[in-house]
Amino acid sequence: MENYKYIQDKLNNGKIVILDGANGSELEKRGAKMDRAGWCGPASITHPKILEDIHKDYIKAGAEVITTNTFSSARHVLEYSTFKDQTVAINEKAMECAISARNHFPDKKVAIAGSISLSLVADIIDEINDPAEFRNNMKAEFTEKSIRQGNFDHKKILKNFEEQISIFKKYNIDLIILEMIINPSICKPAIDAALASGLPVWLGLSCGDESEEGDLIAFENSKMKFSETLTTINNDFDAVLLMHSETKNITKGLQEIKSEWNGHLGAYPHKGTYVRPNWNFDKNYTPEMYSEDMQGWVEKGVRIIGSCCGMGPEYTYELKRSFS
Repeated sequence: MENYKYIQDKLNNGKIVILDGANGSELEKRGAKMDRAGWCGPASITHPKILEDIHKDYIKAGAEVITTNTFSSARHVLEYSTFKDQTVAINEKAMECAISARNHFPDKKVAIAGSISLSLVADIIDEINDPAEFRNNMKAEFTEKSIRQGNFDHKKILKNFEEQISIFKKYNIDLIILEMIINPSICKPAIDAALASGLPVWLGLSCGDESEEGDLIAFENSKMKFSETLTTINNDFDAVLLMHSETKNITKGLQEIKSEWNGHLGAYPHKGTYVRPNWNFDKNYTPEMYSEDMQGWVEKGVRIIGSCCGMGPEYTYELKRSFS
């Protein structure tokens, strides 16, 4: 855990830590085919060279933490794809690509964060993000109706996340990063599995837009306030980050997080829109514009800085240039 200690020491001394950027949208940008259910997950075995090159490019750009391509690689995600029998292989290849990329830079201290998320499970709750024709193909326990009636299979999802984390530990990954934590009840299996792992855990929350009343709402859930998401925060996390949220909502989101959290704080928003299974890029938002926005968030206490969907190594490079 030497690499993570380096990160931890920097944070404890109030220094900036550079996190990488998007894997999924960057894989798509470079030619990897996205899977309808598993999104970028299967690309770990279909396009491993592209994935490894992405990790290398982030490290070259200045990233001190790179994230495994496992956001959408849990068993309950891949079982709806043609890769359902390759869950272990997909997760293991994601580890190997990240580790191989890091090994190309023996003089750099780079920590590897294993990503777990509520990919797909959270999507099913929202009609806009998950089209009806896709949702109708889901098994009963994953339908919008059954989740809202409380029939969500916590034990099954928990077991799947434990499987994923066991692979992280097999490859000596440095930390876990929980991504797109939105609905506290739906996200509980991921949080429980991560905190039981014994690995350091960063909590990645996502927020939506402001309502007409001025309240920040939860990500793609107009019936829930972002403040309800904040109930997932506890002192067992090493850091709390606001991620995969529109740049325009980051300032208010950070303000709300700081009302519940006084530890290490991070931000890595996205830019663009997702229409399953593809990312629509916002080409008007430049790395220089992002660096300027990030300056405001750093002034509010953010010390872990990176980017998410729609932003690749060129944004990481600009952050490194501006904040190192």
